Amino acid sequence: MSLSDLRRRVRITLAALAAAVLVTTGAIAAVATTQNPPSTAQQEQGMTPGAPLAEPAVADADQAELTLDATKARVSVSGKEIWGQVYNGSLVAPTLHLEPGKAATITLHNRLPVATNLHFHGLHTSPEGSSDNPFVCVPPGASYTYRLTIPSDHQQGTFWYHSHAMGTSCPAPSGTGGDGHTHSMSSAPFTPGDVENQIFAGLSGAMVVGDSRSSLPDSLRDIPVHTIALKDAQVDSAGKIVQGTAGASIDSNAPTVRLVDGQLRPALSMRPGETQLWRLANIGADIFYRLQLDGYTFTVLAEDGNEYPQATGAAELLLPPGKRFDVLVTAPATPTSTWLRTLSYSNGPQGDMYPDTPLMNVDVSGPASSGVPSSVPVGTPLRGASPDLSGAPVAQRRTLALSEDSSGTAFYINGRRFSMDQPTFDLAAKLGTVEEWTILNTSGEDHPFHMHTNAFQVLSVNGAPLAAPRRQDTVVIPHAVNGTPGKVVIRQAFTDYPGNWMFHCHIAAHEDNGMMGYIRVAGA
Repeated sequence: MSLSDLRRRVRITLAALAAAVLVTTGAIAAVATTQNPPSTAQQEQGMTPGAPLAEPAVADADQAELTLDATKARVSVSGKEIWGQVYNGSLVAPTLHLEPGKAATITLHNRLPVATNLHFHGLHTSPEGSSDNPFVCVPPGASYTYRLTIPSDHQQGTFWYHSHAMGTSCPAPSGTGGDGHTHSMSSAPFTPGDVENQIFAGLSGAMVVGDSRSSLPDSLRDIPVHTIALKDAQVDSAGKIVQGTAGASIDSNAPTVRLVDGQLRPALSMRPGETQLWRLANIGADIFYRLQLDGYTFTVLAEDGNEYPQATGAAELLLPPGKRFDVLVTAPATPTSTWLRTLSYSNGPQGDMYPDTPLMNVDVSGPASSGVPSSVPVGTPLRGASPDLSGAPVAQRRTLALSEDSSGTAFYINGRRFSMDQPTFDLAAKLGTVEEWTILNTSGEDHPFHMHTNAFQVLSVNGAPLAAPRRQDTVVIPHAVNGTPGKVVIRQAFTDYPGNWMFHCHIAAHEDNGMMGYIRVAGA
């Protein structure tokens, strides 16, 4: 038996024991149990692969006030009816389109039996009030209106949004914000969040700010663009997406169905010689994607919505949960067919092992594209990259240590599990300063570290400097090897927005179970 198999067996056993204790004390009525999901082939029965790629609907937030209805619903996945939790009736939610310099008003109606909320992942906007505030809690049957102000100089690219529910019920509010809504901050002891269940059931969607084609040469400004949202679903024998319960947790290493825009192995069409912009986004809860387009390379323009200093070639791209890339793909001059796939990948001896899986067929056919340059050469300067922070004066250095217990049921930052009323650091960050953080990983699995509100610059990974400066909001912290922690050094500029800036591992099960914190940011 492998270490990861033993860890999962211990985790499920401990969860069942905890549920049994609750039963004896009358806290719950029965022990909820889940079986291992069927094989991937069995889960795919009733689904028809190969349909043309059908992207999610686009909702322009600068044109009208938007509404998101979160509800339990039966949806069709490539012809098979399954039960999940969705926004606006679709397993893949509408793609929100926001514009730099404009405001967006988005009302969330909670028609679920549990509390929920929204996080606008990667947006550089206020984390307070009715903006991108993860401490907002919307109880069942209630509604909440988010009001986002997008800076005029906001990076243009691919982002996403999802539930960030830090519990199945709302804690007693400690006060109201200036917008008149209650915001949940509680001194109660640690309780697990519900992010994994809600994202896994379907509560996530892509989000685009502006148009990353604006940095391309004029001749490429109107090339076709596709939003390729990646998420998986474990479908049980009753046709329901698997959920964690008091008796058993979701096993991220179990057989699953990997979907592209909610479809099973769809087909995308290209003309010979055509260049397209693909917005790649991992909007799932727990698992990684190691993307390869068989026989081709990606030309990367942006990572996590943040433009690179120059176009960069990549044979493969690693997308942990929450990661996005804006890439150019150029078809060959003659008709052919190939596959976008996720290659086999392990995120550490204490983590998961994912198999090689084809995701989307790319069919190159029809009349050749003409009159348009084939692509942007690697090394071409791009116009929207953020300033390099490697030479900036550092006002404060901090260390974060990510760890977990041997069973994989409790997760920590600096030896503590998440607390709503206790920031990770006693000393606040100050606006107008740059800080350097060293993030260590003492566990046996990789942890994708995500920072709310801000994109940061990675200086080094396990001591190796990055080849070129760039910003991102999610980075994989490598697992420990032979007792030596994985290590990533980042710098970030606190330019604006006082308040509580959250950070966490973006494997949703890990943040739910403690690997989350926040820093207070104060005025200069």
